[in-house]
Amino acid sequence: MTRPSGLTHRIELITALLDVTPSLRLRDVAEQLGVTEMTLRRDAASSGAGFACRGGYIVPDRYDFDAQMQRAIEAKRQAAERALGLVPQDASVFLDTGTTLPHLARLLAQGRAARIVTHCLTLADLLQGRIEVELLGGSVKAPTRSCHPGDPEAALRPYQIDMAFLSAGGMDGQGLLSCSHDYEIALKRAALAKAPKTFVVMDDSKRGRTRPAGFARVSDLDGFVTESGVFTGIG
Repeated sequence: MTRPSGLTHRIELITALLDVTPSLRLRDVAEQLGVTEMTLRRDAASSGAGFACRGGYIVPDRYDFDAQMQRAIEAKRQAAERALGLVPQDASVFLDTGTTLPHLARLLAQGRAARIVTHCLTLADLLQGRIEVELLGGSVKAPTRSCHPGDPEAALRPYQIDMAFLSAGGMDGQGLLSCSHDYEIALKRAALAKAPKTFVVMDDSKRGRTRPAGFARVSDLDGFVTESGVFTGIG
């Protein structure tokens, strides 16, 4: 193995190895690269590394959609039930990708909404045959099972949207809403600009947390919804 000369080269090499194996033994990689295990731990902690050091191994640091879907299920269901009460009858609703909004999608498909506009492949699969669904096209992003058009505002322009529900991976103490991936930002902001009413739906565990990609402040929306209630008039 060629010894990389710096952080960037080490990250590139480790990322290439993780594309073909689920994990790497930290000690072995350190020896092969001629650096200390602490150096590799610092590499993993650097922005955009894409891997993590856990239990003596280097593993991909990726958003696990399936694992997140299983987390806090009851809280997500309760948040979705509260969000449903905000939706007028026969509304056209934009739904973001995320692991809480599938619960809201199921409720909307029972007769409250007339149409769902989404870029989320999970929702499109869930709702097919149950309600009119408009799936936005674009670059497919596997971690969030979503499509992202090059020009989100143009992609949304043909649709009447009465309400938009966005997901968030975190909301810090100053009201900054954030998500896990930079590529999510443009479409979230386009939906926020398009819809007359916009809410974030999340479980309470996301409050006080911060994810890498900030996309709005809660004061930019009409409010947010968790299992604890509907919070509006936030400025």
